[in-house]
Amino acid sequence: MQCDSDEEWTQPFLDEEDPLPNQICPYATSSEISIKSMLEISSIDSDDIVLDLGCGDGRIVIYAAKHYGIRGIGLDINPELIKTAIENSKKEGVDHLVLFKVQDFANESFDFKLDTIGLSLNNDNDDKKNINLIYPTILTCYLIPRALKVIEPKVKKLIRENGESINHKPIRIATIVYPFERWQHINDDNSLKIFLYNKDSIDIIPKSLDSSNPIFI
Repeated sequence: MQCDSDEEWTQPFLDEEDPLPNQICPYATSSEISIKSMLEISSIDSDDIVLDLGCGDGRIVIYAAKHYGIRGIGLDINPELIKTAIENSKKEGVDHLVLFKVQDFANESFDFKLDTIGLSLNNDNDDKKNINLIYPTILTCYLIPRALKVIEPKVKKLIRENGESINHKPIRIATIVYPFERWQHINDDNSLKIFLYNKDSIDIIPKSLDSSNPIFI
């Protein structure tokens, strides 16, 4: 897998239905331009740590590691996709910066510090007492509405209770194509359907959303 700026990643769905038990979203891929916009709208910098929910082949986390030199974590329920993500990270030379884990994030907690998933910063300049107290600071996801509805309460709780992570970076989440149903985004890229949320995002009255499979952009 190459990550050059002019390349489009265009793998199709594996299945429109849930191919695995508890899987709440089909596998779809996002273009590099969407990934770039998602990270830019999140005001990403070298102090951030990315967590991708439903990471698929790992392209968002890999892109962030390759282009920003930051650490990232990808979670997906599909072990074959996690295997692919690990292979892709090695091909791109960023496997030392990323971690991919098989996890049912819809039903299992993702409110974790780095030490709970086996990732540390390994920086000699870091305060060793605090190294494992650092939370991911940017959450990303490309999920259909039914999946967003499931994780929305947990994401709100995580961001509102830890609005500023222990490493003094605000926690925020960016979604592609679909917004959260009951949460007002604070910024967006309407042309690419990117939506950004943080601790200041307010609850809203639900609106009817098209829950069909995501479109490709």
